[in-house]
Amino acid sequence: MVSDESIQPAVYELPLPAELSAKAEIKGSERSLPEPLLAQNALWFCRCRWFVIVALVFYGALGLFPGSTDYFGMRPPGTWPFVTAAVLTLSNFVFLFFARTKTSATRTTLNLWSQIIADLVVLTAVVYFVGNLETNIAFTYLFHIVLSCVFFSRRQSLIVTIVAIGMFTTCVTAEYILRVLPPTSIFAASHHEPEASSAPMVLLLNFFFAIGIWLAVWYLASGLSSMVRQRDFELAETNRRLMAAQKERSRHMLATTHQLKAPFAAIYSNAQLLLQGYCGDLQEQALQVIRRISSRCRRLTAEIQEMLQLANLSSTSQQPLPGTKMVSTELLLWCMSQVEPVAREHGVVFKANIRPAAMVGTEDHFKMLFVNLLSNAVVYSHKNGQVHVSCLRGPSSEPIVTIADDGIGIPANKLPHIFEEHYRTKEAVQHNKESSGLGLSIVKQVAEMYRISIRVESHPGCGTKFELRFPAPDTNLGNNEEGETKWPTS
Repeated sequence: MVSDESIQPAVYELPLPAELSAKAEIKGSERSLPEPLLAQNALWFCRCRWFVIVALVFYGALGLFPGSTDYFGMRPPGTWPFVTAAVLTLSNFVFLFFARTKTSATRTTLNLWSQIIADLVVLTAVVYFVGNLETNIAFTYLFHIVLSCVFFSRRQSLIVTIVAIGMFTTCVTAEYILRVLPPTSIFAASHHEPEASSAPMVLLLNFFFAIGIWLAVWYLASGLSSMVRQRDFELAETNRRLMAAQKERSRHMLATTHQLKAPFAAIYSNAQLLLQGYCGDLQEQALQVIRRISSRCRRLTAEIQEMLQLANLSSTSQQPLPGTKMVSTELLLWCMSQVEPVAREHGVVFKANIRPAAMVGTEDHFKMLFVNLLSNAVVYSHKNGQVHVSCLRGPSSEPIVTIADDGIGIPANKLPHIFEEHYRTKEAVQHNKESSGLGLSIVKQVAEMYRISIRVESHPGCGTKFELRFPAPDTNLGNNEEGETKWPTS
């Protein structure tokens, strides 16, 4: 017999959201860029290096003509520009090879680091030959300092800055203090000449001035880059949450409407049975209540059906869709037959001029598109009105479908809003109180999925015309491995 005291209960402590976020939070300045962006930066860095190589070759070629350098008061550079350009060219081919090879973010980062270190070594040599402290060439280090602030975190960019300062200081020390390197400069008259008595103080000021500017530029550039990178990550995280919320909203709406569809259909069926005398004769007041119940159920059932269609379209709009070839005559005639009972009820007559044209897409989606447009044209027409339906082929054999009515029309200032969900004009509500306002939203979804251009012309009291221009089937299709046609989605 085991005592109750020896049984240990299972314990779970729910972590607070603040604790989770504190553990997961990383400062924007310490975050690294995504791998695709790092790869783009590595390739861009290699492309920029070609400009430097061309400049070095041009300067070396200029030195082959002594008169050209003498004109600017410069010494002939000799062979060092060609040697430096050759080293940069060989290293650039290696960096390009690894940059174009699909690899991990770690290797891409290593490639960028290798490029920056190699460039700093070559740049130090260029700075030495041009003149360490006698020219402004030392400020070229700023290019790599600023780029490191963009590519790397603030701590890593500081390392690049320190490495640049170290290389520059080593070169200056070897040339001016230890005298290991012979003094050199591209200018004919330099501070190395004995008559330049103020040279030591000027050189010292130039050295500390350059180092101070580098550190100031690093501080500003790394700070701005960190703030921008932090905002980018915050925006990306916000976008991810919005997409997840939208997906969850669509899923919840889809589940809810599915659950509501069957009960409303049952209520409508039972109301129809009562109206048909299934339970015997009913008083007129009871019949009026049942008619209202039946009318409301029919309206809600139609609205639920449209919500289901809209949710299904939204869930599939981001995926490649299988396309089948259809003939416009068969498709439009089928859609008109579905709307015919409503047209007879409103006393509306269809006038058709449909010529065969090839349409490629998902048949159910095109049926949603045309049924909603035809239903709107019928419902918002005047009594005994006409709806004109035509299908012609454009200059590139693209189908052009026109659906026009002579109904109530739409005011010009309200036309831009008619494709919004649940939007209805005041005139539309007065003419037909049972619409859900989702029909044209479904039309918009299908049009965006299949890149159908829609042009709407309307005049209050004179009717509305929808012109749908479909893409030419032969110019927008591709085949997958199974031979099935895939329609491009937006």
